[in-house]
Amino acid sequence: MYGGGAAYASAYPAAYGGLTYGGFTSPTGAMITERRDVDVTASGEVRISGIASTVDPATVQLRSLTDPTGVSVSEQRFVPGATTPDEILARHVGDQVTIVTPKGEVAGVLRSVDPQALVLEVGSGDQKRIQVMRRDGYVQDIRMPAGQGIDKPSLVWRLATKKPGKHTVEVTYRAEGLTWGADYLAIFDEAAKAIDFSAWATLRNASGTSFDGAEVTLVSGGSSAPVVVNPYAYGAQSLQSRPLAPATRYTVPTPVHVGNGESVQVELMPPRLAAKARSVVTFEAVADMSASYQAYPASDCTMLSATVPGNAHADVAVEIDLPNAKQLPDGKVRVFRRPAKAPERLEVLSEEPLRATAGVARIKLAANTDLTGERRAVSCNIDERAHTITEKVEVKLENKAKSAADVVVREFLWRYPIWKIDPADETIKGQKTAAQTQEYRLSVPAGGKKSLTYTVVYTYQ
Repeated sequence: MYGGGAAYASAYPAAYGGLTYGGFTSPTGAMITERRDVDVTASGEVRISGIASTVDPATVQLRSLTDPTGVSVSEQRFVPGATTPDEILARHVGDQVTIVTPKGEVAGVLRSVDPQALVLEVGSGDQKRIQVMRRDGYVQDIRMPAGQGIDKPSLVWRLATKKPGKHTVEVTYRAEGLTWGADYLAIFDEAAKAIDFSAWATLRNASGTSFDGAEVTLVSGGSSAPVVVNPYAYGAQSLQSRPLAPATRYTVPTPVHVGNGESVQVELMPPRLAAKARSVVTFEAVADMSASYQAYPASDCTMLSATVPGNAHADVAVEIDLPNAKQLPDGKVRVFRRPAKAPERLEVLSEEPLRATAGVARIKLAANTDLTGERRAVSCNIDERAHTITEKVEVKLENKAKSAADVVVREFLWRYPIWKIDPADETIKGQKTAAQTQEYRLSVPAGGKKSLTYTVVYTYQ
């Protein structure tokens, strides 16, 4: 991305991750925008080297910022990088090279190359001639001009302009290979009943180019990230993800170097040290089947109309408050415990998905056998004219423990991605915590029971 001249570049990895929405599978990769200074002749070729090798050529666009209306593109093409000696030599056909042989050095213009021989044009004027050199030991070394960038992945345009000379151009293209995921670390202090919690984003770059001094903005929405690169300042870049639906953005406070083939961890938020933890019990009555019903709705009302024995489960979890109201992206949390009797030691507890809502992080610790429950569809109606499915759901809970339990009921609205809760028919106000997840909080007394009902309306095409 940085080969040849001053580069004004920025990159934004967008967090699609192959998620689906309404039957559309979102792309992975990146939309990359770079700014470069190039010399544009009245009618000539412009080459930008060092771009991502995973570029989609059909997405390439170029415009001149110096003369937006005066530069036209008659042709554009993508030239892959040369990776083998023969490919590199072939790129230098027409260049002045120097061949080292047992008899000395021979300078000339490389005219042709194949695995057996090189064809060199030597001499000048009347003395110009073609010399064929075998590569089976006679050719000991080949010296070629450096710094042209023609061995790197490149975009090449044929431009026409009324204002030849130096132009600042903006190049946009889509490329694969930039992804990110969230990783969390939680250390539970048994004596203090507190948690040390840190949040990291792991950036992975397999795009074929490096991003130096990148200003990184991550957008939640998945662990895979298509990237968009947009300009800020010469020599700086910016990584920002862009998912399908509005999501939370996380700006990394300092520039980041993300080399090709590297994985880099950056902080998603300042660590919470000795954060007070509160205990909750999470309850899920059915599995999340939403991934199977993105292109079309689950219109069979008998499906999951009642809890299947063994499917419902409850877990003990702890929650901590985050420093702001942002919702952390889904990711994996590694949980350790500092025992009260041996605080100098760390014990591995678990490795679980992090559950987060706005301003709160939830960490699963263990299964809970004291809370049981069931879920049933009170009613389910399909209106084929209005293209809606209206389902009323009841969830019943029973707490067999000797103390009250603060419970978070997680309901997966799995029949179709487009849905809304009827506010007039919701006994406890819930909160949307993911694209197809609704959570309800309630306290169930010791040895007691509680229930909740809600009505959800799905709309499909």
